[in-house]
Amino acid sequence: MRDVITMENPFGYVDLKESAILRLVKWMLGCAKQPPWRVTVVFVNDEYMTDLNERFLHKSGTTDVISFNLSDAKNAEGEIYISIDTARMNSQYFGVTLEDELYRLVAHGVYHLLDYDDTTEEGKRLMTALENKALEYIYSAVDI
Repeated sequence: MRDVITMENPFGYVDLKESAILRLVKWMLGCAKQPPWRVTVVFVNDEYMTDLNERFLHKSGTTDVISFNLSDAKNAEGEIYISIDTARMNSQYFGVTLEDELYRLVAHGVYHLLDYDDTTEEGKRLMTALENKALEYIYSAVDI
């Protein structure tokens, strides 16, 4: 069985290069030498993200990315939700393009599915380094 990666952009807020995002996720899962995954990446607005954050994580307000690992003993499955609105604000704050920020958030979400944790300073440094490698990959591998 092979990884199955899908992308949804229900609000159509931004013109996303779906092939690049799908290729990035596939590469990351391949590097992790994990069993085949079924991953859905969903781009939403802040209102939708606030609802997810409050309902499932019991935190108020919006956030940039939420990953849900839905895996069980037989299947590796997950969903990654990314707020386009928050990504747009983050890109301005960090002085990067929206595209760069979205790729970074996709990578961040995938690493959470793979059980990486960024609640400690060491964990944050590791995830940032891994995200940087993912960005290097996507910009070297895809004509974007």
